[in-house]
Amino acid sequence: MRIPFGAGCNCFGLYAFDEAGKDEPHAIIGLTDISARFYLGKPLGRDIMSFTVPMKMFEEMESNVEESFLTRFAWKTMMEKGK
Repeated sequence: MRIPFGAGCNCFGLYAFDEAGKDEPHAIIGLTDISARFYLGKPLGRDIMSFTVPMKMFEEMESNVEESFLTRFAWKTMMEKGK
C-alpha cells in the first residue's frame, strides 16, 4: 500500500495507472492533498479518504472474498445495522 503525496486526481488516477503496469501492484490511499480535502470535505465529509487498486489487484482481492472478513458474523451484523 502506498500513501503518496499528490493532487487528488493523481492519487486515484495516475498513481494507480502506474501501479497497474507492475508485477506486484500496490493499493493507493488518496485524498491527502489539502486542496482536495478542502473542496471535497463538504460533499464527502472530512473523514473520508480514497482507496484505489489496479484491476489486477482488485481481481485478486475479489477472488479472496469468501475467505475474508466480509463473510464473518461481525461484518454481516454491522452491514445489517447500517441499512
